[in-house]
Amino acid sequence: MYSNKLAEALTQASETDKVELAHFLANNLDNGEHAKDSAFVRGIVAAFDRFAQRARDRFKGRLG
Repeated sequence: MYSNKLAEALTQASETDKVELAHFLANNLDNGEHAKDSAFVRGIVAAFDRFAQRARDRFKGRLG
């Protein structure tokens, strides 16, 4: 259930929203250089997109 909600939110989120969340996660999960590394943050955003796509494929018709 939570996966569906998260996937739906990521599907509807703007790139700016996803980047802001990625920075938040990077800053709170890693106090080292990764938190400041834009490539690391872009990797997190790409993971969000892959997760949302996988959920869309898995739950066809049930996500908005």
